[in-house]
Amino acid sequence: MGYTAKIDRELCVGAGACIESAPKAFEFDDEHIAVVRPEAEEEPDGKLLEVARECPATAILIYEDGKEVDIFG
Repeated sequence: MGYTAKIDRELCVGAGACIESAPKAFEFDDEHIAVVRPEAEEEPDGKLLEVARECPATAILIYEDGKEVDIFG
């Protein structure tokens, strides 16, 4: 099983970097907050890490086996 992405809705500022980088994995909801699409599971782990690192608000959290991954570690 690969990485799972989640969005911290309190941190998301709606910059859209995640949607530009991985439109199959992320989209905006009605409140202009990013959400993870079901297709995100198809993205390579490296891509999810890259997108999480690019988020200007660090609102994308990456998990592996239920534990948060240190995206900068």
